[in-house]
Amino acid sequence: MDQVLDIIQQPLMLPIVLVLLAGALAYVVSRWLPWACKTLAFVVSLFVIASGIWILRVPEARSFSWAWTQLTEQIQLSVDLSVTTLGMLLWIGGGAFALLISVYSFRAMKKEYWEGKFYAYLIWALAGACIVALADNLLVLLVGWELVTLMLFLMINQGRGDAQAGGAKTYGMLGFADACLLMAVALLLAMDGGSANLSLSRGPVSVGSMGAVGYVVYVLIMIAALAKAGAVPLHTWIPAAAAGAPTPVMAYLPAALDKLLGIYLLAVLALRMFTPDWTMQVVMMIIGAVTILAAVLMAMVQHNLKKLLSFHAVSQVGYMVLGIGTGTTIGVIGGLFHMVNNAIYKSNLFLMSGTVERATGSDKLEDMGGLARFLPVTFICGLIAAVAISGVPPFNGFVSKWLVYQGALQVSQTHRVLAIVLVVMAVFGSALTLASFVKVMYAAFLSSAPKGAACLKTRPRESFFMAAPMVLLAAACVILGLWPRLITENVLQPAIAGVATTGQPVAAEGGAVTTGNLGMWNPSQAAVLIAVGIVLGLVFIWLSSFRKKLRMVRPFLAGEVPSADDDRFRVPGTHFYETIGKLPIIGPWLKHGQAGEMDLYHWSGKYGKTFVEMLRSQHTGLISLYVAWVVLGLTVTLVYLLLSAGR
Repeated sequence: MDQVLDIIQQPLMLPIVLVLLAGALAYVVSRWLPWACKTLAFVVSLFVIASGIWILRVPEARSFSWAWTQLTEQIQLSVDLSVTTLGMLLWIGGGAFALLISVYSFRAMKKEYWEGKFYAYLIWALAGACIVALADNLLVLLVGWELVTLMLFLMINQGRGDAQAGGAKTYGMLGFADACLLMAVALLLAMDGGSANLSLSRGPVSVGSMGAVGYVVYVLIMIAALAKAGAVPLHTWIPAAAAGAPTPVMAYLPAALDKLLGIYLLAVLALRMFTPDWTMQVVMMIIGAVTILAAVLMAMVQHNLKKLLSFHAVSQVGYMVLGIGTGTTIGVIGGLFHMVNNAIYKSNLFLMSGTVERATGSDKLEDMGGLARFLPVTFICGLIAAVAISGVPPFNGFVSKWLVYQGALQVSQTHRVLAIVLVVMAVFGSALTLASFVKVMYAAFLSSAPKGAACLKTRPRESFFMAAPMVLLAAACVILGLWPRLITENVLQPAIAGVATTGQPVAAEGGAVTTGNLGMWNPSQAAVLIAVGIVLGLVFIWLSSFRKKLRMVRPFLAGEVPSADDDRFRVPGTHFYETIGKLPIIGPWLKHGQAGEMDLYHWSGKYGKTFVEMLRSQHTGLISLYVAWVVLGLTVTLVYLLLSAGR
């Protein structure tokens, strides 16, 4: 008992244990005291942020190891924790998003029948992220990883409509990813070195030095990371979850925490476990570029706001994977910076969608309109997040994308053509993202409201609790766009210091890596020039109004002048870009994608059912047949053992 208490009181163990216990307490009182669960989630989020800052400032709290049990001479199960710069970014970032989502949920989740459980699941998901952030071996990381997956399933499953189907699909696909990670752990344990192979602090090794098994392990871990982050073709759980999951769930997990976890594992794989391997880099770069373009095309044809945002969440993962796949210093920093940026503006966009859905009673774009005058703060915050995700300077999304482009163009000369093609795809995807959000912002806020719209009757108002998190996230988009070195130089450069990358040389451990003045990009100067351009444009419009008085007339069609509530003359914006679905190659591809025919989950259900039915046909109920199968199996096993003994 004393040993257990000593372990729990360790500086790295105590915060995790306290968060887990807080989640358990919230779950116990969730039915009777939902207000207590709210308070607990808020306090725990602040505690995680504060404890993360404290851990960084205390030199003694750098590592912890507890040998749990010895299975064989080479295999020892142990709890290994260590502090890394990138891990603490995940720790503090997870706490910050939990804090904002809990504040937003004070109003958004009020009087929901599972309100108390929501906060318990939120706290437990945060605990899982903390375990991943400190994990110093792959098995410990798997424990926290699976905890977050379980909480995501439980939170989605409490939604309405198709929530249960979305939750089942999510758990099925992420369960497959977890199985891949577990298989990688088993293979590493079976190799020479045993438990030592699971360590994340032993230093990167060459994939080729481990033979074919090394590539298998690399691919298995990469599959787990890409599925968690939501990269093509393992992305379809995110749109499925968006169909019925509550908005705070989407804003916290698929939009923010899952992206941080997935890309964090990918960075650990490519930077801490293995040295850069060009074959794997090319695979990641191609997956990244395809994810960007394929997902954004799917987003452009969506009429459901949550599904549209979910496809954009998938598309943005492509920039992160592309940046890490380049293996260059600037590219890796750009990919990790985009991980942070995406979590900020994508969470903001989902929160915006929740406020809009609350005001209109629908998540369909054709049911929205005219909300800018009712929800001005939501409109401005959503607009900032929209231009940030679209890569418009001087916001944060542009800077991280710019670094990814620069990193891709720094790859070796022999593969320069491939890099240029992938960069062109990424830039084109960013342009399509902007076009897509023109449709969103117009349809939700700037178009006229449809006849009988709920907002015209109720005239919704913005809640402080729902608006405050959006304001903070929008401010972060601006601040990190104007002063990106707050993250790139103070966090990301030290995080990859001493790691073998290509392109620019990496400084020694504890040093600082320069990103070439952010690829010759000066955000402050650009912001001033953009502001001057906007002011001059407004002045020009103002001056031109004195030269010729504009004549304004009411719209008419075939001589018919519409009334104020005539929807026949309304342009909702949902028909923007319909021509994309009519293009020769892209149109049929999008149609198949909408039908689920390109969904790996759909394939597994279709062909998996055929396989199960084939096995079921062998279960005839005849005992003699079962005995025959058993005898055949024993015979094959005996022959194999005899042949092995003979050798």
